Amino acid sequence: MQVKFDDAQLNRKIAEWAVVSRKGMREAVREAAARFTKAAIRNTPPMVAKSSPAKARREWVERLEANYEKRFYKGKWRSKAEMKRILAAKKKQLGREAAGWLPAARELGAAAPAWVKRHRGEGRILVRRSDDSYSVTLANAVPYGQSLLKLRAQFALGGVRRGIEGNIRAMKRKILRSLK
Repeated sequence: MQVKFDDAQLNRKIAEWAVVSRKGMREAVREAAARFTKAAIRNTPPMVAKSSPAKARREWVERLEANYEKRFYKGKWRSKAEMKRILAAKKKQLGREAAGWLPAARELGAAAPAWVKRHRGEGRILVRRSDDSYSVTLANAVPYGQSLLKLRAQFALGGVRRGIEGNIRAMKRKILRSLK
């Protein structure tokens, strides 16, 4: 799944942010991409709506263990030993979906939790410059859940847009205060 910063409104906001904050356009675009990467990682299970990566992981594992104590999995009853093996395999996969954003996070200097970093990132980032504009393409190549991944990416992109708009308003207020 690819996410491209080709939204005209977002591009205008990034350009305005670059001017108001006295950053170069390249720096502003890279910072917006880093924000998106962090938001995309935070918006994948088990991080959704949690404040701390460690707390989110702990709650997710507890929920998994509670469900697997029932010993009924995929339509049939399983032995305790078999359920332990299934649970161990599920725990190992924790963070694999978010790991698709890791190549972008590494290049942009965005932080990622350890349970995401332990997986090989299946994605890429491409920053292109043409005349006065920049284009950023981020790809998460996880081989499953593309429809959910797309929804999560759009949600994260909206959060980045709102965050940049808030930064622009704050910088304008700061400039106006300094003129008084």
